[in-house]
Amino acid sequence: MFRKIRRYLTITRVFFKYNLFSLLYQDLGKINRPAEACSTAFDEKKSTNAKRLRLAFEELGPTYIKLGQTLNKRPDLIPHSYINELGKLQDNVQALEFIEMRKSFETECFCDIAGGGQEHSPTCYHCNDILEMFDDFDVIPIASASIGQVYKAVLNGKDVAVKIARPNLLDIVNVDIGIIYDLKPLLTRMLGINKKVDVDVFMHEFEDMLHRELDYMIEAMNIKRFRENFKDVENIMIPDVYLDHTRKNILVMDFVEGIQIKDLVDTDPEIRSKYVKLISSSYLKQVYIDGFYHADPHGGNIVFNGDTISFIDFGAVGKIDDAMIRNMLNLFYAMYTKNIDMAADVFLKIGNLTRDDVDLHRFKWDLDDLITKQHYLIGERQSDNYAKLAMKYNMSLPSEFSTLERALMLIESVCLDLDPNYNLMSEAKPMITKAMRERYSIKRIIRNLQMEMDEYMEIFKNLPAGINDVIETIQGYRIDKIRGKNNLLGKYRLLDEFSQYIFLSVLIVSSAYLVVRGETTFILLGLGGFVGAVLMGIRALLRS
Repeated sequence: MFRKIRRYLTITRVFFKYNLFSLLYQDLGKINRPAEACSTAFDEKKSTNAKRLRLAFEELGPTYIKLGQTLNKRPDLIPHSYINELGKLQDNVQALEFIEMRKSFETECFCDIAGGGQEHSPTCYHCNDILEMFDDFDVIPIASASIGQVYKAVLNGKDVAVKIARPNLLDIVNVDIGIIYDLKPLLTRMLGINKKVDVDVFMHEFEDMLHRELDYMIEAMNIKRFRENFKDVENIMIPDVYLDHTRKNILVMDFVEGIQIKDLVDTDPEIRSKYVKLISSSYLKQVYIDGFYHADPHGGNIVFNGDTISFIDFGAVGKIDDAMIRNMLNLFYAMYTKNIDMAADVFLKIGNLTRDDVDLHRFKWDLDDLITKQHYLIGERQSDNYAKLAMKYNMSLPSEFSTLERALMLIESVCLDLDPNYNLMSEAKPMITKAMRERYSIKRIIRNLQMEMDEYMEIFKNLPAGINDVIETIQGYRIDKIRGKNNLLGKYRLLDEFSQYIFLSVLIVSSAYLVVRGETTFILLGLGGFVGAVLMGIRALLRS
C-alpha cells in the first residue's frame, strides 16, 4: 500500500515537471478530429509536446517505457507526431552495481539434498556463488536497460551473455500497472481515445506483453523456436540458449560477436547490399512463412559478422495465425502485382469491412497511390502507409497487424540505412514464390488433411439424419406404383435412378460447402467431389 502511494507521488511529480496534465488535455484530447487524425504535417509545437511526454516516460522507468513503445505501434490511438517521438524512446539507464544485481540470483533451491541427494546441483543459483558457476564472469555490464543488465561470461569454454533482471522488478511493474488501471477512465477522456477502441483489450494486451518480456524463460523458448525455423538457412545465425542455467529472471545464451549498422557506413556498397538482402529475405520468411517474427528488429538487435547476420534480444516477438498469414500474403501479392481490386478486397477483409462500408472508388484511388509509392518511391519508408490508410477510412485493424507494421517499419529503416535505394518490393518475388510453393505443396496439403480429418468426418456425419427416411419413403412410393403396373424391371430402374439423383444432390451440396470454406484442402476436396458428381450425372443421363 505504501509502495503504491510513493509511486503515485513520483508519477505526479514527473507529470508536473513536464507539464503533462495540460499537454494531454490540450493536445492529445483532440486526436479524434478528422483533420488531426489524418494529418502528417510536421508541427513544431506538437513535436515539443511529444518530446516532453517521451522524456517523462523515460524518467518513470520500465513500465512507462514499454507503454510508450506499445503506443508507438498504435497510430489509431495517438497523433502522428507522438508516434514519431515515442519511436525514439531510449531504454539505456544508469547501471546498478553488481552487488545490487546479486539479489536477482536469490532463486529457490532445487537441489535434492532434502530428498537424500549427496551433492548440490552445480546449476543452482541458491546454493552456488554466481562467480563460481562460470569459468569467468565479468562484473562490469556490457549493456544496461530499465528491465535488466547484460554481462559477458565464459561457460564450459564458450563465451556467453548473461542477462539478469533488475531486483524486485516484477513488484514495481505490478504497482505501475495497477496505477494505470486506476487512472484509466481519466486517461481515456484526456487522450480522447476513439470510442471504437476497446481500451480494456488494449490494456490486457499490454499487461500480457509486459509480463512475457519480464519472463526470461519465455524468451529462451522464443530463441529455441527461431533456431528451429532457421536451422537450414545459410548466413543466418540464431544464438543458442542454455536452459539448465536459465531462470525466469536469468537468461544465459551464446555471446554474439558482430558489427553494428552505424559501423558499416564506410563498408563496400556491394557488401551492404548483400546484408540488406539477407535481412529482408530472412524477415519476410519470418512473417509470411513461419508466422513467428522478431517484433523489435531495430539496428541494435541485428548483428553483422562476416557473411552472417544474427538476430538478438527475443523478448518481443509477434505471432500470426494461418488465416492472417494467408490474408497478409494475399495483400502483399496484390501489392506486388499491382492488382488494385484484389488489394482492396483483402485489405477490407483484414479491417473487418465490406465494399459497402467505404467509398469504394475513393478507397481504390488511395490504395493505388499507396501501391505506386511502394513500387517507385525509392529511399523512403513505406510500411506505415497501411495504418494511415486504415485511419482515413476508420478501419479497425487487428493488433497483430499493428505490431507487424511497426516491425516492418523498423526493418525498412535498418535496410535504408545500409542501402538508400532499398525497396521492399525488390525482395518480393522470391519470397512470394517460396510462400506460394509452401502453401500449396503436397506435403502441406496432406498434413492439413490429417489434422482436419475429424472435421471432415463431422461434416459428413452431420448431414441431415432424416435423408435415409426420405429415400425409403420415395422408394416405397415408387415400388407401390410399379407393382400396380406389374412392371418389375421399371421398379428397379426408377429406384436406381432416383437414388442416384439423391446421392448426386448430397454430393454437390457437400462439395459446394467445402469450396465455400476457403481452405486449400477444403477447396481441393470440394472441387474433386463436384467433378465426380458431374461425371456421375452425365452417366446417369446417358443410361436413362
